[in-house]
Amino acid sequence: MAAEKKNTALATVDTFQIVTGMEGLDEELLAELEDEMDDLDDVKGISCRHIKIPSGGGKAYEVESDDPDDPDIEKEIEAVIIFTHRMNSYWEGEFGATAEDGSPNLPKCSSMDGKTGVDLDTGEVKSCENCPLNQYADDGSGKQCKNIRRLYLLISGKPGVYLLSVPPTSIKDVNKQLAKIMGIQKIPYSKMVVRLKLETAVNRGGIKYSKVVIEKAGTLPKEAWPTTSAMRKELKEKYRDVAITSDDYNQGSSSAPVDKEGFMDVDGAITEDVPFIINNRGGGSGP
Repeated sequence: MAAEKKNTALATVDTFQIVTGMEGLDEELLAELEDEMDDLDDVKGISCRHIKIPSGGGKAYEVESDDPDDPDIEKEIEAVIIFTHRMNSYWEGEFGATAEDGSPNLPKCSSMDGKTGVDLDTGEVKSCENCPLNQYADDGSGKQCKNIRRLYLLISGKPGVYLLSVPPTSIKDVNKQLAKIMGIQKIPYSKMVVRLKLETAVNRGGIKYSKVVIEKAGTLPKEAWPTTSAMRKELKEKYRDVAITSDDYNQGSSSAPVDKEGFMDVDGAITEDVPFIINNRGGGSGP
C-alpha cells in the first residue's frame, strides 16, 4: 500500500489584522487630516518602529511602543515580512560611539544591498565581495565589516512598519528558514504570516546570545495580498533612504565579531546594553 502523501499546505490566518491606525475616524475628520498632511514637506525614507534583540541570550524581543522608554516585551511576534535585504557597514575607530553632536554614529562605508559599498567621506564605490574589510581573517575570525539583514515587518493589530535588524549570528539561519518555508509552500514571504522567536545559543567562549528563529504560521487571506504587494513595492523603492547607524548592529546578540563558522568571538567585545533609541524617523511609508 502506498504511503499517504503528507499535506504541507498552510492554513489561512484569518485573525491577522492589517491596520492603519485610522480605523474608526470620522470621514470628515479623516479627510481634513489627510489634506493637512499634504501641506507638510515631503521627507525621504520610511517611518518605522524598531524591534530590539536582548543581550545575554534573552528570549523576548523589545518592540518599540508609543513610549520609547517603555517598549513592549514579546516572546513571540506574529508578522508578515514586507521586505528584507542584506547590508554591510564598516565603522572606523571606536565602534558604537556617537558623533560629536550626539547623533548616532554613521559608518565610514556602507552598502544597502550587501554587494556595492560607498565610502561616506570620499564617495568612492567599492565591491563588497573583493573588499579586504569584508573578508574573514586567515584564522577564520571575524570581519571588520559588519554584515546585517534588515526585516521590515507588519505586526498583527499594530499600525505602521517595524524594523528588525538581524545580527550576523542569525543571518545564516534566517536565510535557511525563509528559503525552506517559501520553497516548500511556493508562497512569497510577503503573503505569508510567520512567527519570530528567540532561542538561547552559546558561542565558543561560553557566552550566551539570542538567535532569531522564524517559523511558518500560515498565509494571509487573499484579499490582503494586494495591500502587502503594494507596500513591498513602496518599501523597495525607499529602503535605501533609511540610514545605517550603529544601532542596527549594536544589539545584545550582535555586538561581538562573528567568525567564519558563525560563532561570536568575544574577547571582551560584549558591551553594555545600549538604550532603546528611536532612529530613522523619516516619514513617508506606512500602511
